[in-house]
Amino acid sequence: MPENARRGRRSPDARALLLAAAGLALAGTVLAGSLPPPVRGGAHPSPHAVAEQAQDDVRSVAERERCGDGEDEWDAAASLPADRVAGPAVDEIQERGQLVVGIDQNSYLWGYRSPENGEIVGFDIDLVEAIAEDLLNTPDPNVKFLAIPTSERENAIRNGDVDMVVRTMSITCERWEKVAFSTAYFETGQQLLVPRNSSIEGFDASLEGMKVCSAEGSTAEDLLREQTHGAELVPAPNHLDCLVRVQLGEADALMTDSALAAGHVAQDPSMRLVGEPLTEESYGVAMNLANTDLVAWVNAVLEDYRDGGTQSRWTAAAEARLEGYLYPEDDPPPAPPEPLYRD
Repeated sequence: MPENARRGRRSPDARALLLAAAGLALAGTVLAGSLPPPVRGGAHPSPHAVAEQAQDDVRSVAERERCGDGEDEWDAAASLPADRVAGPAVDEIQERGQLVVGIDQNSYLWGYRSPENGEIVGFDIDLVEAIAEDLLNTPDPNVKFLAIPTSERENAIRNGDVDMVVRTMSITCERWEKVAFSTAYFETGQQLLVPRNSSIEGFDASLEGMKVCSAEGSTAEDLLREQTHGAELVPAPNHLDCLVRVQLGEADALMTDSALAAGHVAQDPSMRLVGEPLTEESYGVAMNLANTDLVAWVNAVLEDYRDGGTQSRWTAAAEARLEGYLYPEDDPPPAPPEPLYRD
């Protein structure tokens, strides 16, 4: 295998694509590489406290999305049964000797450039590496990362530009009509993030006359278009662009999910979550609807990734990437979501 194709060294074309995608972000974006350490004590709540409260609220006030009707109704987070049986999609990846994955490089904690070495790191990236190691049967797999905007996730899959997208992508019934999903690997919910001195109280009449930013093609954008509460929607390519727009005074609030919001609070402790979460959502690995063999294989990888309790690779990734932000240091991370399968 060429040295520049190994994990940790990206080929020139992949690097060029990543840099081109980075150009979609606004000038002056607060880069993840310059982020402060977790906030502890002082005038601002820690990011993990923000996320912890949001997750508790999600479980108490929201219902998970259901797809279908009557006897055919099924949980949106349910996927195909786990199975490592090669088919056309898996064969193609293995014969190619490379896994092509759509990711984000602007989501602190999840997928971002490390200031130490310039590599893409995060919770999502750790999962990609586990999937690639299993599919390609090597501890040093050849992975090609393509940074894509939120609005292009489904198109990248359907056009065959990537084998899968691992990019904090929420599983919804509407998206199931266009792409297939693995079982859930993280749970979260949509909520408003505002400056600390904002008069906005939640997803209600306090939004009247305000500008609210959301990533194009996101669940947040759908919610804001369905019910504006008198607010003006300000779309942006990525949720980090929304944080910058709020910082520049071009928007009064942004809507995203609590897991991503914890990263934003880490970047800017003057931000805070308001109101109750509006949804209960699960992140899933997105793939082509036709690639049922790949979906089943990824679900088998996820079974192993979650297995082992405190010794699982899922827990190791949570401790490495999320500790001190989504949950307190020295506390065990939350348990991964239980897999759900369709009959």
